[in-house]
Amino acid sequence: MSKFRNQDFLRGTGERQTLVLNLTAAGVIVVVALVLVAYLWVYPRLETADTLDLAVDVPAVAPGIHTGTKVILRGAEVGEVKGLTRHQDDSVRMSLSLQPGEIQGLTDAFDLDFRPENYFGVSAVNLVGKPTGDPLQSGQVLDRMPSGDFTMSTMIEKGSLVVNGTLTQSMIATLDKVIRYTDGLTPMIQTGIVVADRMSQTQQAMPSVLLADLNRTLTVLPGFSQQAIDALYNMYDNDSQKKSQQGSLDDEKVWWADMNEGLDLVLGGLFSAAGKLLESHMGELTPATQMVTALTSAVPNLLDGGAAASKLSQLVDRYGKAYSGPEGSKTLNMRVVLDDLPSFTTPMTLIGVPYAPQPGAPR
Repeated sequence: MSKFRNQDFLRGTGERQTLVLNLTAAGVIVVVALVLVAYLWVYPRLETADTLDLAVDVPAVAPGIHTGTKVILRGAEVGEVKGLTRHQDDSVRMSLSLQPGEIQGLTDAFDLDFRPENYFGVSAVNLVGKPTGDPLQSGQVLDRMPSGDFTMSTMIEKGSLVVNGTLTQSMIATLDKVIRYTDGLTPMIQTGIVVADRMSQTQQAMPSVLLADLNRTLTVLPGFSQQAIDALYNMYDNDSQKKSQQGSLDDEKVWWADMNEGLDLVLGGLFSAAGKLLESHMGELTPATQMVTALTSAVPNLLDGGAAASKLSQLVDRYGKAYSGPEGSKTLNMRVVLDDLPSFTTPMTLIGVPYAPQPGAPR
């Protein structure tokens, strides 16, 4: 049997044909090996060259932080959490994958906290940049203490603890008393509002002019008050009193007759003239009388026929019934309606959850 096989598409002797075939086979094997190496080793590295991967060790993570959680910087998404690893000391290592083009200026001295990503309360890792530090590099392992947990779950939990520890039965009773006592101030507050409104409607001059007139009135007021006090004193301590003590009745009668004549002049002259003056200026006095009428008629209506206190009492009672459970572990009776939110409408329809017949109605 011949050791060589003649190939019609190759020229030369059998040894040359065998050499060409071996070299061709070796070349094919080398090319396949290079392709495999490029696909399995080079390509993955080229594919991930546009991300910056690092790890951050924290004592604990907030509720809702898991693989795929967004990482935000100044409110914008810059990466995501690639994985969480729990250590033996109960600390957690977060593997972060960041976009280099979105974290310009961020150094390895950054702080982090946990907060909602959007209005739906989805938790996210928030990075807070600092002016110091060195540029970030892939493969770094950093140790951080989160500056806060501001996620929706933690906020609701802390709010429940605060309410459970402070809004006790005694506190509700105190609030009830405060509301009932404060209700008595409502007429006074409403009266002040009505007075201010009437004054603004009837004001005919600038505030500077009115204040100047008031100042002139107040300037003479002390003298007028002193004269009024002296007049009252003179009416009490006079010659008639002294003569009456001495038993002289004639002089007393004369003095009282003069006093009656003076009073007649005051009543018949001064007040009569004042009445005529007011009658002739009734148009100017109408706003003042309307203001007094509005002030006196507003007070009974402010009490709402006695129903205002009852309505406030019912409101306080409803607040008190919003919490149930034994003392020391009360819980808030809360119902969250999600079917009006666009992102929940379709999923709830697919699972067959019925809509509420009207806002606030039970299902």
